[in-house]
Amino acid sequence: MGVTQNEKSVTLNHESGSSVEIQLYGATVVSWKQGGKERMFVSSKSALDGSKPIRGGIPVVFPIFGPPPSSPPEYAALKQHGFARQQNWTLESTVMDRPEGVSVRLRAPAPPSEFGHNYKLSYVVTLTAHQLSTDLHVVNEDNKEFIFQALLHNYLAVPDVSKIKITGLDKGVQYRDKILDGKIDQWDGSTLVVDRPIDRVYQKVPSQEIKVDDGAGSGFAVRFKGFVDCTIWNPQEETGSKIADMEDKGWERYVCIEPGYVKDFKSLAPGEEFLAQQVITVL
Repeated sequence: MGVTQNEKSVTLNHESGSSVEIQLYGATVVSWKQGGKERMFVSSKSALDGSKPIRGGIPVVFPIFGPPPSSPPEYAALKQHGFARQQNWTLESTVMDRPEGVSVRLRAPAPPSEFGHNYKLSYVVTLTAHQLSTDLHVVNEDNKEFIFQALLHNYLAVPDVSKIKITGLDKGVQYRDKILDGKIDQWDGSTLVVDRPIDRVYQKVPSQEIKVDDGAGSGFAVRFKGFVDCTIWNPQEETGSKIADMEDKGWERYVCIEPGYVKDFKSLAPGEEFLAQQVITVL
């Protein structure tokens, strides 16, 4: 058990044998070992030197999701998915270190001065025998409204994405299909399989729990609170082969189940706090 740190990362070890490694660059979880298996996918071609966002694990998407909006101007000037995943975070404290679990709090640096907003962004990562919890805290420390989007971009490792089954998406939930130029459709309540490129934002998911049967006797349950939307993404060969930092056939070994607040922007009044959590359980 315990928490260890070096100049690049923080590692949590639980007495069950589970472990998690968090790169301080982007506060990105890059490894979660449980039951003798690696549960996160990270591309072997991903840069881990801070030169670009990490391709895999759990990148923190903040304060925008996807391409920048046309306004306000300080948001329009941002890069895709914002800047939190390219900031150097710090280990603020060990929250818990006992048989029930090991937990740390990380703190993001101040936002770029040109962004023009003042907030506190922190991230609590908790490891237990069978679960990994990640909590995002945002406090508006300004004297004006602060709006943002946030998402946890989980790359869940699976043996063969063509054999997985995804359940928990409620019948009637609207989703925006980015493969079909943002077309809005309604989910029919069936089991989702990945037999083609998929990039969908399921909006305001009532169940707040998505399950993945990995087709090999295991899988994941992703529960979330505070987050209301869930993006599901796998590029398949058509797009995956064009991603520069994606290893060959890497897209066959993960599915992205991404809780977030991304259909709309979340608004915080001065002094107001936003808390969102996900709990990933190995099935």
